[in-house]
Amino acid sequence: MNNDQIKFRQFLIDVYQDQRNDMIRTIVWLSNHFNKLPHEVHASYLRLSSPERNAVIREVCMMGDDA
Repeated sequence: MNNDQIKFRQFLIDVYQDQRNDMIRTIVWLSNHFNKLPHEVHASYLRLSSPERNAVIREVCMMGDDA
């Protein structure tokens, strides 16, 4: 994972846990709060390609299976 993926991953994990480990709620929350994301997370997200973002989401989803 590159640095932007790592930043996005940590933020996604935090939101995922806040949303009771529900990825749909997490994605909706991110969509509703996109303009209010911390600057570094917002910038990292924008630099990632769709496959890179999907890889992060996939990893977080798989982590949820282990928890």
